[in-house]
Amino acid sequence: MTIEDYAGKVAVVTGAGRGIGRAVVRYLARSGADIGMCSRSPEELGVLAAEVRALGRRVVSRPTDVSEWDQVQAFSRDVLDEFGHVDLLFNNAGTSIDRGPVAESDPATWRQVIDVNLTGVYHVARAFINDMPRGGKILNTGSGIVHGPPPDTSSYTASKAGVHAFTGVLAMEVFEQGICVNTLLPGPVATMMAQNWATGSSEEEILAEFEGKPSPFSPSSLVKPVSEIADFVHYIFSFAETGPTGQIFSLNRRPF
Repeated sequence: MTIEDYAGKVAVVTGAGRGIGRAVVRYLARSGADIGMCSRSPEELGVLAAEVRALGRRVVSRPTDVSEWDQVQAFSRDVLDEFGHVDLLFNNAGTSIDRGPVAESDPATWRQVIDVNLTGVYHVARAFINDMPRGGKILNTGSGIVHGPPPDTSSYTASKAGVHAFTGVLAMEVFEQGICVNTLLPGPVATMMAQNWATGSSEEEILAEFEGKPSPFSPSSLVKPVSEIADFVHYIFSFAETGPTGQIFSLNRRPF
């Protein structure tokens, strides 16, 4: 792949302020794409927008809570007013703030996880799907946790199971439009979400903590840098219009 793979393309990334989303924005911008991006962290968005512009790309950036439909609508209007359409959509925003047994859970916090991780994916897809041309790609961030859900993760697991089902439905609905919709399972990644099971707070600290060690989830899994996820997103977005749709792509290593 060359630096100009996505020249003339418009990519939208949610949860772009940090972690996987930020890495994907940088990768796509370096590959020639103009960027629409959002997250709930305006300061981080501002820094990243400056990086994208320094690469000579156009960028639309707006602080957005994807669980709020009016905020997503405002973000989509900004993007479509600037670019007119969207070729690539990475539905990445997510949270895992609710942990603990169902019997002790707080209903408001439980619902918040569903609203961000599942309803947010719907909101963003709904806002952009009618302005995607043939050959458009949507990639939703799922989780392998749904294949072996551990205790104390009910809201996160339920939300990601919903994402998997939503991907399949949407893929069928837009099949004749030539739009591909798939799910990405990143596996364990050194991001802020890893603080649920790691002591480090930065990517470098988390990677150092697990260097040469198994992840907390299975002895065959590895904790990866965000750059590996960005590289794989780039690869999935490079598929032809006739490429896979309604599929689940996993970067996890979990034979046992």
